[in-house]
Amino acid sequence: MPELKFPPQLVTVALSKHAAWAGGRTEGERLQRRGEDFSFLRLDNAKLNDAVLARCLFTGGSLVKSEMRRADLFAADFMHADLSGAILDRSDLRGANMMKTVLRGASLNQADLRPGQIVLDNGQSKAQSANLTEAKLDGADLRSAQLDEANLSVSSATGANFANASMFAVNLAGADLTGANLTSARLRDVNLIGARMEGALLQGADLRGANLRNVDLSKVNLKGVDLSNSVYRKSANLPTEIEVILHAHSRWIATGGAEGARAVFNGKKLAGSDFSSCDLRGAELNGCDLKGADFSSAQLLFSSFLGAELNKANFDQADLGGVNFTSAQLAEATFRGAKLVGAPLFSANQQATGRTLYPILIDADLTGADLRGAVLDHVDLSRSKLGRANFTGADLRHCIGVSAA
Repeated sequence: MPELKFPPQLVTVALSKHAAWAGGRTEGERLQRRGEDFSFLRLDNAKLNDAVLARCLFTGGSLVKSEMRRADLFAADFMHADLSGAILDRSDLRGANMMKTVLRGASLNQADLRPGQIVLDNGQSKAQSANLTEAKLDGADLRSAQLDEANLSVSSATGANFANASMFAVNLAGADLTGANLTSARLRDVNLIGARMEGALLQGADLRGANLRNVDLSKVNLKGVDLSNSVYRKSANLPTEIEVILHAHSRWIATGGAEGARAVFNGKKLAGSDFSSCDLRGAELNGCDLKGADFSSAQLLFSSFLGAELNKANFDQADLGGVNFTSAQLAEATFRGAKLVGAPLFSANQQATGRTLYPILIDADLTGADLRGAVLDHVDLSRSKLGRANFTGADLRHCIGVSAA
């Protein structure tokens, strides 16, 4: 990271003229720069209220305790910048890039962080969401802010104030919202996979359609919260150790493996555990004792249960694309409405490989299992135990060995 520099004379003069303009003096001139590069400059305590700085670059800069009330910061780039204690009330931050930006104690009261329409070189336009991935928002004031569709994944917003904020379809996967104030916030269709929410205030919040997979809600007061059509765990009976693993796994998913850690439960005794609606994509549960465990409505894409004990486990409505049940004990387990289908494989940079991984049930024991209404596509059951298994209404396209049921 380059060292910070003091602003050149031209910038210093422009800042002085803007201060004079803001003070109503005749010699003043409003600061209006578009697309200018202010990267790695020391602009602490800068008075930029009502400035026009659309699409400007502030990458890696220091704007500690700067004032940018009502400023036009449309599609500005603040990546890695330090805006601790900055005042951005009612500023236009549509489409801004604030990835890994430090905003501790900053004020963004009524700031506009909705998607912005960016004009491309070919004359076409596209919507660009505000990016606050891994931003530090601890103690920040975002009351009544417009955050619809913004990306705040794996951000830290402990004690932040989002009261009355509009947060439709915001991505908060892996975010830390410990002690955050979300009173009356509009959080419809928000992604909260693996978010930490201990002590968060949610009175009057709208969480309809929210994705709360891997979230421990046992320490959250949900009285008066609208959770209609949202996805969350039925109960909270998981040990602290497991909750920690789930949180790290959520961060691993949210960052494409760059941070956090894949959930590895191999050999653990977790009989009767409630993993309902959890996101365990790519998790390893090989050799686990999971008798009677609840995985209903869980996301289990590419997870592995090699040799696991899963008698009477519940997989109703679960997504089991590409799952590995080799040698698993699944007697009397339920799979009502579950999807045991192929899942496309992607490379490390998310490019399609053209390959598909289908569920593996080699030597699995499905004696007495309930698969009513389940979807099984290209699944080889020729080496599975299927005595008394119930396939009523199941979709068995291209499956092998089902006739033995």
